[in-house]
Amino acid sequence: MRDKIFSDIVGIQREMLKLIGEVSALTSNPLAIEDVIDDVWHPKCDVFQTDLEWIVVAELAGMEKEEINISISPEYLRISGIRSFASTNCPLSYYSMEIETGRFDRRIYFPQMILDKEKPTVSYINGILRIAFTLKPVIELIIPVQ
Repeated sequence: MRDKIFSDIVGIQREMLKLIGEVSALTSNPLAIEDVIDDVWHPKCDVFQTDLEWIVVAELAGMEKEEINISISPEYLRISGIRSFASTNCPLSYYSMEIETGRFDRRIYFPQMILDKEKPTVSYINGILRIAFTLKPVIELIIPVQ
């Protein structure tokens, strides 16, 4: 009975955090609460805009580019994969373990602007993934007054 109540409370907490995260994503300064709601780690990302592009930069040190998956939905960009380091055959005693390994997943929601999602520019240099989407110009139709 006690385990069931605890499980229900954790489920409610996760649903509340998901809701807060979805609402927060609509603001100009979203909260980073993904770490609380699932069992994967989330790489740190910078998201910014220039005059010509909307850019996402993700920190993925220690990975090969073949280990990184990038997908796009109409609502968000998803970066995922698995980071692991070579294991040794001898037993280890850690003094500190701060580098996250295992499955990772990061979703970055697209802004309310027109982007060219078909052909992003992607590069991966020295553990830094950079994905740039070209901003499409807003075309206004001029309607003459009769």
